[in-house]
Amino acid sequence: MSTTDLLHPLAIPALPLLAGALARVLPGHAKSFITPAAGVATVLAALLALLPKAAPGLTRFDSLAITMTLLVGFLGSVVLRFAVRYLDGDPTRPRFLSWMSLTLGCVLTLVVSNHLLLLLGAWVATSLCLHRLLLHHPERPGAVFAARKKFTYSRLAELLLLAAIVLLHKGHQTWRIDELVASITAGKHAGLPAAAFLLALGAMLKSSQFPFHSWLPDTMDTPTPVSAFMHAGIINGGGFLVLRMSPVFTAAPGAMWLLAVVGTFTAVFGAVVMLTQPGVKRSLAFSTIAQMGFMMVQCGLGAWGLALLHLVAHSLYKAHAFLRAGSTIGATPRAAIPLATPALAIGTLSGIALVAAAATGLHAILPAASSVPAVFLIVPALALAYGIARAWSGHRGSLARALTASAGIALAAVGLHMIAGHLLTGPPAPPVPLWLALFVGLAFTALSLFQALLWRASAHPFGRRFYVHALNGFYISPLANRLLNVLWPSKPRS
Repeated sequence: MSTTDLLHPLAIPALPLLAGALARVLPGHAKSFITPAAGVATVLAALLALLPKAAPGLTRFDSLAITMTLLVGFLGSVVLRFAVRYLDGDPTRPRFLSWMSLTLGCVLTLVVSNHLLLLLGAWVATSLCLHRLLLHHPERPGAVFAARKKFTYSRLAELLLLAAIVLLHKGHQTWRIDELVASITAGKHAGLPAAAFLLALGAMLKSSQFPFHSWLPDTMDTPTPVSAFMHAGIINGGGFLVLRMSPVFTAAPGAMWLLAVVGTFTAVFGAVVMLTQPGVKRSLAFSTIAQMGFMMVQCGLGAWGLALLHLVAHSLYKAHAFLRAGSTIGATPRAAIPLATPALAIGTLSGIALVAAAATGLHAILPAASSVPAVFLIVPALALAYGIARAWSGHRGSLARALTASAGIALAAVGLHMIAGHLLTGPPAPPVPLWLALFVGLAFTALSLFQALLWRASAHPFGRRFYVHALNGFYISPLANRLLNVLWPSKPRS
């Protein structure tokens, strides 16, 4: 391996890392210019890196790394540019932009890593840089406590990742991920089941899976650019880890089933709590928890390409949602639309029919496209069912437009599902047990029914009590806070 091969991909994260260091010492407006410029240069460098093929070494630039590098670089440049205006006049802006740029560089190092120790180092560095961003307002007790909670969970995740790396190295005598994959492909499975469970637990901690999720909604005191980059990029670290180490998971079906079960529960839990939140940023935080849970379900069922597609789509949506969160101040909230039984029945039948027709038609036109597991077609069908039911219950004149739009959405959704496998060609996944497919399908069906009947919650005592419990996140956060105060007591202010 030549020096050029080594530095070629590492030059991508080096740009924001260098900008983060220079942002503290450059004079005047250069402090505000260099970090967004480095973000744009990162995207250009990633595009240029697609031309030659880098040799494997400390870094890896395969389809997963390319997709993640372009995504993280693009989001980083947008968020940094937003941060310059957001903190205009703030004397601490250079320090903030420096930590933001350093965080971006660490995330980029993580996604191009081909060495287990480099991956671990980038994982730790990303968390430590994020910790400094969460403490941008150290005078706010809520921000400090949320940062401490995140710090605790992150250190536990890093210990799990370290243990998994040690097991993998002991069983396969290599630190390089590509050589590890080759060893697994050759049939050597030493240490894989234990390592897979450790990686699964570490990924769940990193991506705020239940019951380790409560720190994420508590970070509302952090500046909006941090929330945007954290929810759109850093929180995806657990999903990226599973995708990068997918050969390890395919050798341990139990670890994949654990991801699917916990992810399903987290997705339903996060969505239920999200629907009851009155604040936009806290609602978006629980939305992120739910989306990360759904991504874990996709990983747990072996839909690697679909998980990557979901990761990209969610990142772009969530960054946009947080950066425009301020525009919702003063907006009139939408009133709940009563959904009668006929509307729900028509919506359900129409949604299922549209998705089934789209899947059948695309399969007939593109028989070579990868098949889509039936359990993943349930989600767009339920989403369309709810949308059509709302259109039917609202303005009957809009039903035809809703059906036309739903047909286009169904075609696009199924089409993206079919081509998702070409984004990331992962190892063949073990067969999905019937009980797991039924569990996932019934859970999302129950969630859709809850959303459809939420408008009736105030009409029944049980609904009112359940709504209050969901509004408070079923009190998981207070329990976690009490445990943290026992493990890490707060120092009284003098």
